[in-house]
Amino acid sequence: MESAVIPAFVCGIGMLYAPPKKRAAPPPADKGISAVTGARLPSSFRRMAGFAMGLFAVQTFWGFTMATLPLYLRDLAGSNTLTGILLSTTGIAGIVFPIASGAVSDRISTRWGRRKPVIAAGWTLACCALLAMTAVRSLPAVLGLLVFAYAGFFIALGPYFALLADTFPPEERSAATGVMFLVGGTGILSYLLFAARFYESSPLWPFFWTVGGIVLANSVLFFVIRERAAAVALPRPGGLFGDVLNQRTVIRFYAGMLFWWTGLWMVSTFFIIAYREVFGVSIARAVAAFLVFNVSFVISALPVGLLGIRYGLKKITACGLGLLALSLALTPFIGGYGASLPFLVVAGASYSAVLAVSYPFFLRLLPAGNTAGFVGLYMACQNGTLLVGPALGGLV
Repeated sequence: MESAVIPAFVCGIGMLYAPPKKRAAPPPADKGISAVTGARLPSSFRRMAGFAMGLFAVQTFWGFTMATLPLYLRDLAGSNTLTGILLSTTGIAGIVFPIASGAVSDRISTRWGRRKPVIAAGWTLACCALLAMTAVRSLPAVLGLLVFAYAGFFIALGPYFALLADTFPPEERSAATGVMFLVGGTGILSYLLFAARFYESSPLWPFFWTVGGIVLANSVLFFVIRERAAAVALPRPGGLFGDVLNQRTVIRFYAGMLFWWTGLWMVSTFFIIAYREVFGVSIARAVAAFLVFNVSFVISALPVGLLGIRYGLKKITACGLGLLALSLALTPFIGGYGASLPFLVVAGASYSAVLAVSYPFFLRLLPAGNTAGFVGLYMACQNGTLLVGPALGGLV
């Protein structure tokens, strides 16, 4: 299965290096001034770390999705193939809701800001659905609640990532993204250390941990990041999709994402199950291997973000994609469990480049205004591949 990701990653890199359309250089930004709100925003580590707590919630949810949910669904469904199909249905929410919530947050103005009310509404829906899943064991009911949980998650996701562009000026976004994944990445690490490993002895514990982590992390985010009232984005002829069709470089970036995220979902969704079957280890040791991957990812996030500033965002993104595909493809052919761990370290560091560097690179491609709408499409490309990746992974 891991070797199947190479063609997808090669196509993704090719899309990054397609000849770009000439674009006018953006005006220089006044350091510490938000291009959206005009407010002076001191970019201290405290502010970046406070913003990163929103990603702590996101990574906690992904930890649950990658380490616990496949096991939970397979216990109910009885097969990897059906589990993959069930997980793929969540991709429908990943296509629709980030775009819709992004467009809404671009066009509202409240006393709490544009982004935070939508983020709060999304996470409330997700947490209620996760808590309800602890009380039912019927597969159709669980599938319905799963759709609600992912709908809430994706409603919150687009406006959260758009909040980065509102909060930090362009020249600081790569560093801010590095801090975001460094601090926020501890969400998935804490989940793997304190929740996922105890699924066999206490199946409900991961659900309660996930909800608690989401609530606490977003409380910190809302306390530290104060949005100013901003001008509501005006509707344009042709709407969001009309804007996108005029941005060929952005379209190529979206196409590249479709390829590489399909490959990533094929591997990540069945990582724990595949490690158990390939190396014949327990759930705890498979989770430990996934933990090695994610520790490498979190530790590498800030250094990789700074490398992006030094050597170019596009180059570091392409290098990360290439190394990630190669290391994942070689892992199953290593002689044993212990020998595979160094390859996971390389894969985790490469994954940092894919996430922490590609996103500020994407933001540089965007025209001014309606940021959350474009970010919603970014999330749709990333998470809409959940329709395909897990199903292909289950078959392979």
